[in-house]
Amino acid sequence: MRLPSARGFSHSGYVKTGGEIYRCELTEMSATGATLSFEGPVDLPDHFTIQLTSDGKVTRQCLVSWSEGIYVGIVFKNGAPPCAMSD
Repeated sequence: MRLPSARGFSHSGYVKTGGEIYRCELTEMSATGATLSFEGPVDLPDHFTIQLTSDGKVTRQCLVSWSEGIYVGIVFKNGAPPCAMSD
């Protein structure tokens, strides 16, 4: 179930780290980064790939900028995500 953030934005994503894949919600996003929300605590490396579409065609390399409980702030390494995302 997708719940909108206070700003009304929510988009599903998938974090890929090594052999692990974690489902997350992007609750805020800008041209330079996003806030991710997970169902529970996750131990992420400083660098990882986020998959922005279920088919894996849209991905971004990310850096963790902050982490607090189930929320993680990321910075996109290689450009901004697409403006229109449908899943």
